[in-house]
Amino acid sequence: MTPGRDPHRVVAWRGVVPAFLTTTVGMLPGFLIAGFAVQIRAELDLSLSGLGLMIGLFFGTAALVSPSMGRLSERVGWAAGLLIASGFTAVSLAGVGWIAGSTPELAVFYIVGGIGSALSQIASNLTVAQCVDPSRQGLVFGLRHAAVPTAAILAGLAVPTIALTVGWRWGFRAALLLVLVAAASIPRHGEPHTINPAPPAKAGHPQSLRTPFPLLIMLAVAVGLGTGGIDTIASFIVSYSVAEGISESSAGILLAVGSVCGLTARVVGGWLIDRSQHADLTAVAAMIGTGTGGVVLLNLGGLPGLYLGAAIAFAAGWGWAGLFTFAVVKDNPEAPAAASGITQTGKYLGAAIGPPIFGLIADRVSFTAAWWFTTMVLALAAALILYVRAQRTL
Repeated sequence: MTPGRDPHRVVAWRGVVPAFLTTTVGMLPGFLIAGFAVQIRAELDLSLSGLGLMIGLFFGTAALVSPSMGRLSERVGWAAGLLIASGFTAVSLAGVGWIAGSTPELAVFYIVGGIGSALSQIASNLTVAQCVDPSRQGLVFGLRHAAVPTAAILAGLAVPTIALTVGWRWGFRAALLLVLVAAASIPRHGEPHTINPAPPAKAGHPQSLRTPFPLLIMLAVAVGLGTGGIDTIASFIVSYSVAEGISESSAGILLAVGSVCGLTARVVGGWLIDRSQHADLTAVAAMIGTGTGGVVLLNLGGLPGLYLGAAIAFAAGWGWAGLFTFAVVKDNPEAPAAASGITQTGKYLGAAIGPPIFGLIADRVSFTAAWWFTTMVLALAAALILYVRAQRTL
């Protein structure tokens, strides 16, 4: 160790960097299909409903396995959890990039990708909880959650640089290189990099949860509604923009720019948490409410409204994730992965159900009607979070 260096800070980054990279690549299957939607739909004859179904399978699988992934992460440790997650993600990306030639085959590899995504998210939450000093966890959770918009940025930029030049399958193949980088960054022995180990006798068991289980379920429902509403933007912004007359290349850039807004909001939100050491669910509800306004604007404001509304919706609608996770983990120090596994289940269920319903409404009625549906879902999420906030301050 170099004299004068903070050993806790070194430990933190040896865990946080692989957690960020693994979570980023774990989300790539979900965002790449959204970014390459026009080309994939044309080649595989997918409707908007079919596109939503593939995204729903990805997140739905993640929702189903999240509770067991929380227990697995606490049993094998965060480093092994991240490595296993990378393996599932690699199989998913390779399968879509080289094998999937029909909708059923595509579905199989998106189910595999969903398992990898769930494990990467929960193992990375455990990484931050055990490797980062509590006084810095707010900022680091913000950075960790910035992995999601980072994946969307990469997918958006891949539209003009890869999909429209050498073909959409090469986007999935190229993503495998990022999986290798993520896997190489994971310490082969995670325990030496842990400074906040969970008590072994209780970790992961229901009795070690401090937040009452019914409230955790309500939070899971609320975060599911919020995620289900806002994730439709990332899932359909390219398809909607092209339908509105924007070129496919520009639509991909819009996805990337909007995701930069979401990334910035998550990092800044984490920094503010560290300054106050307080996670207020009222702020989460306010951000979701602001994101709702962004959806209304992109739906009704023409092309200027589309650009501005997308920026607001991505920034506010995605910006609350780190704040929410910090609140849950801080309230459950003995079982951070188990607690976040419960709320993560709701998050994934929302992401699984939202896009298919949106796609169905867009197919059968119109994009306008689908965006109004999204607006109502987000408003309900904000209202439910305020109700939970009134019952208990996290």
